[in-house]
Amino acid sequence: MASAALLARAVTVRDARPADLGRIGEIWNPEILRTDTTTDTEPRDAAALAAWLGRHGAAWPVVVAVADDEVLAFGALSPYRPTPAFARTAEDSVYVARDRRGEGLGRRVLDELLRRAAAAGHHSVLARVTAPNTASLRLHARAGFRTVGVERETAFKLGRWLDVVVLQRVLAGR
Repeated sequence: MASAALLARAVTVRDARPADLGRIGEIWNPEILRTDTTTDTEPRDAAALAAWLGRHGAAWPVVVAVADDEVLAFGALSPYRPTPAFARTAEDSVYVARDRRGEGLGRRVLDELLRRAAAAGHHSVLARVTAPNTASLRLHARAGFRTVGVERETAFKLGRWLDVVVLQRVLAGR
């Protein structure tokens, strides 16, 4: 495993490109199919991934962490709710390749999403994390998110009900 200092120099975080979608699917789909770390239940094929990327623009970026031309992690901002009152509130999602966890990639991606959220004029960012996903809960807490609620038994996946923890970070200067 690469040292954190070496990895920090070798990894870049940039906008996702259509050419990255295959690797994004390789990271995302196993989480959808086999874990309770996401409430998504349907894997995304090439067309679904392309449509997903197409829905994201400057205010709702998709970013990837890349080393040696390989996508190691990705994240996205999405609208929190479709009504105008929530137009300046974003929801984040972050995924890291299983064999690259614990190297600080999730934090790099999340920090870039927060930077871009502020630049786009968002006031706050929310994360909705399944309660068993302790790695994501820690990641968000370390990035300054605070728990604002727990949705009890709202997601049903893999034969059981899951609580969803809602975390929020109000962006600096607001």
